[in-house]
Amino acid sequence: MSDRRTRQLRDALLLAASLVVVGGALLSRRSQEPSASPLPAAASAPFEPSPLPKGGAPPERATLDEHEMQAGCDFADRGFGVYERWRPLPLGKLLVPPARAIGADGGYDLLIHFHGAEPVRKVLAPQGLDLVVAGLDLGTRSSEYARAIDGGGWDTLLQAIDREVGSAAGVAGARARRLVLSSWSAGSGAIGRIVERGSSRVDALILLDSLYGSYMPGQTALVQGQLAPYIALASAAARGTLLFYLTHTETPTSGYASTKEVATFLLRELGASPIAVTSSGDSARAAAPGHGADAPEDALRLTQMYDGGGLFVRGYAGAGPGEHCAQLRLLPAILAEHVLPTFGRGAQ
Repeated sequence: MSDRRTRQLRDALLLAASLVVVGGALLSRRSQEPSASPLPAAASAPFEPSPLPKGGAPPERATLDEHEMQAGCDFADRGFGVYERWRPLPLGKLLVPPARAIGADGGYDLLIHFHGAEPVRKVLAPQGLDLVVAGLDLGTRSSEYARAIDGGGWDTLLQAIDREVGSAAGVAGARARRLVLSSWSAGSGAIGRIVERGSSRVDALILLDSLYGSYMPGQTALVQGQLAPYIALASAAARGTLLFYLTHTETPTSGYASTKEVATFLLRELGASPIAVTSSGDSARAAAPGHGADAPEDALRLTQMYDGGGLFVRGYAGAGPGEHCAQLRLLPAILAEHVLPTFGRGAQ
């Protein structure tokens, strides 16, 4: 091999060895640096706002947590009164009154309440109103109530109630002759689905600080059309077709319309407005039905009201969990003073 050829081979070997050394050093240095996790695929996707719930229904509403509940929802327990203990249902549980409350033909008056079954039992059971009472606690968000009613959930619930009432009373073919729906807080998620379906005749509707609304993107104006079923029901109530009792507090919300905003909007759509209640605190409290001896001080101070036919709207002061929870205390008097008389039963 010539000297020139020998020198070329030696230079090539030296260059290759140098590259190996440099490459090894770079790899060693890189291995000592913290590794970066790859971005998940979702991170690179464009942001898309959550769609409105089905039918433009009110937005997601989370209930109070356990600590807040104790501030005003820890009601005194006076037992079950004339009722049996709770009977289990596929969704929720059931209180069945004595057999005298069930007609010979199996007909009965039914109240289905969404969210707060135990507080409702505590305020209603001692009153002896002779109502079959179903209480449903289906989660902590309005969407969980809505999902439970979707599909065949509603029909399954009604059929199960008929069976349980018939079994308890020993009557074949038990059926609900009159239906009252009530909700508190996030429970309106279920009622929204029921009224949208229109598959059941509702004789009375009671929403206790429970009707919220969605804003248009970037605005504080309510999405058009989302409350159409409730406006239709309120209009029918004003004509005396059914009873609609709506209450609200001044509890603020973030990102969606509060119960006070929605109540104001609903009345405005009907060309109506509430009147202010400017009397003293004691007089205003006396005007608030269902004020019990164990209710927190000033938790049910009436500030505005509207009466028109079978439509009743009541606004209460306060923006805390105590005032929010106290709305459940209104239910017995609303039933006794407004609902049962429309059933021809009068106050109990």
